[in-house]
Amino acid sequence: MSQHAVSDGSGSIWQGDLRPVTIGSILAVTIVAFQGLALATIAPILADDIGGRDLYGWIFSAFIIPQIIGTVVGGQEVDRRSPAVVFGVFLVLFGLGCVLAGAAPSIEWFFTGRALQGFGAGGLFASVYAVITLAYHDRMRPAMMAATSSAWIIPSLIGPAIAGFIAEQFNWRLVFFALIPVLMVVAPLTLPAYHRMHGQRGDLTVNPGTRQRLMSAVMLALATAVFLVGLELEPWYLATMVTTAGLVGLVMMLLRLMPEGIFVARPMLAGAISVRSLCFGAFLISETYMVFALTEFGEVSATTAGIVLTAGSLSWTAGSLIQAAWDKRTGTSGRPLRVLIGVGSMIFGIGLIYGTVVVSQDIGIIVSVIGWIATGLGMGLAYPTSSTIALSHAEKGSEGKVSSSTLLGDLFASSTGIGLSGVLLAYGLTSDWSAPAATTLAMSFGVVLLALALTGALRLMRAVSPDANGAV
Repeated sequence: MSQHAVSDGSGSIWQGDLRPVTIGSILAVTIVAFQGLALATIAPILADDIGGRDLYGWIFSAFIIPQIIGTVVGGQEVDRRSPAVVFGVFLVLFGLGCVLAGAAPSIEWFFTGRALQGFGAGGLFASVYAVITLAYHDRMRPAMMAATSSAWIIPSLIGPAIAGFIAEQFNWRLVFFALIPVLMVVAPLTLPAYHRMHGQRGDLTVNPGTRQRLMSAVMLALATAVFLVGLELEPWYLATMVTTAGLVGLVMMLLRLMPEGIFVARPMLAGAISVRSLCFGAFLISETYMVFALTEFGEVSATTAGIVLTAGSLSWTAGSLIQAAWDKRTGTSGRPLRVLIGVGSMIFGIGLIYGTVVVSQDIGIIVSVIGWIATGLGMGLAYPTSSTIALSHAEKGSEGKVSSSTLLGDLFASSTGIGLSGVLLAYGLTSDWSAPAATTLAMSFGVVLLALALTGALRLMRAVSPDANGAV
């Protein structure tokens, strides 16, 4: 079980040589988070401006699909060379994507910019996760995972509002251009520190099969595209065939790219990644259709629904901070229990919201706030802790591979989860179901994912067996 890191586990993630690594890594995550949350606000405006209404969904998919390839490439390259080189290249590509998207004269050029952004973001995230493994001792990783989780809080609170203001008062293009100065701050903070860390990590054993892994990543991206295209096709039998073909391709490629036992949550590495991905998918599905329920039949304004999401973001951050402090007291042996408690909190929160809609065919703001605070708290406990478990099981020379695997799990859960739940919602509405009934059908898929996450968390609990170093 991996305990390797440049730091010795004493001190803080904010002290000494780790400070620029911490700040730069958090800023990198913040930038990617901001552009994603901001785009949801300005997408209708830019679609009207450059002619993308008919391809609206691909404004987002054009980012996700190349991100799959970037995640794998970044992960395997950081195992072969200096993280500074890998991070720097993907930082430049992300920046070029921002420039191209902001200057795009047409939707086709915009998609090209989004693809570069996605490819760059995948490599950036893979590099950051690998650096967390390399630079920080196992005892410090929960604190760093909490810090990276908190990097989403400010973008979620102010990102949509700022982006909307800029787009309405000035021009939506400035939202993309405004990220460039921040990227120029990230580079000098991270690159020298990342390079020093590479010099301290020693000789690397290059993993075989990098070309095959890259080809599998490309095939995974294509399968994802086929899956997403199939969801939009008509008639239903053609959509079913194409979607099924894409889903089969997704599963086959994930079996090649992910740790063995990923679909049965085999402890500890594969199980931790499985639980993390299932929680992420359940969270996104529940968030999407909770907001739909609030605004569609809960008689709640979009602004008020946003307050519910903010409450969940704050509780997610609180949960992340709690798990970091908890880890200092219990060490590695307490991590599986923390994941289980986090999943349990999510079951309570999502179950409260889902059950209310099922029973009353309605939803209220109080139930939503309570349920979503519990859900966010559970994510804050389970998500970073399962990430820490996975990273602690990365063997030397495979830090990037494990990092990319954790991120691929999230991408798989988000793309298939939102896509399939969207099909369920559409089926319910076109079959003349009531809006509450169709919503519960869509949310049911998230409940299924959460039940699978509980099964995985229980497997992690049963597999706890500290080794000589106390790691699990």
